[in-house]
Amino acid sequence: MSGRDGSHRARELVLIPVRWSGLALAAGLAAHGMWVESAVAMLVALAQVVGWRWRLPLPWEVTTSTACMIAAISSFLLLYERIPWWDVPMHFALTGLLAVLVTRVSCSTSPSGAEVVVTGIVLAVVWELMELAGWRWVDSSVDVAPSDTALDLVAALAGTVTAALLWRRRDGARP
Repeated sequence: MSGRDGSHRARELVLIPVRWSGLALAAGLAAHGMWVESAVAMLVALAQVVGWRWRLPLPWEVTTSTACMIAAISSFLLLYERIPWWDVPMHFALTGLLAVLVTRVSCSTSPSGAEVVVTGIVLAVVWELMELAGWRWVDSSVDVAPSDTALDLVAALAGTVTAALLWRRRDGARP
């Protein structure tokens, strides 16, 4: 085995948690009958597999996977309820990272900054509408106050613009 094969194999081993932790978490939660939490973990698994199979650049893949896991675990640990501001950094980070991933999958392998921002805005609005629907039909404890929604949207927009700028810089200043 050459040094290159060994380093490739080591890299693949290190990436196992990046690519499969969401599925492992979902399986563990399902085994304990925690079906809602398992469904959330499956969303993490979806983002992980799409990022990997769509060949998201490694730093973006690792960051997206990690942010999705943090968001899901934060939900399980009720951090959104316990720490009033916790959802702001989550909206910032996740919306930007997922906007890059979704745009890369749906538009092109090298999306423009404008495509990322538009996608992020759509994702943020859809998320807020889902929160409203969740409040209405699932759990009235979901915070849908106008000020919370506005802050979530501002954080998501800021995260999306930041991700678009970082993506553009990574992509050689493509307009």
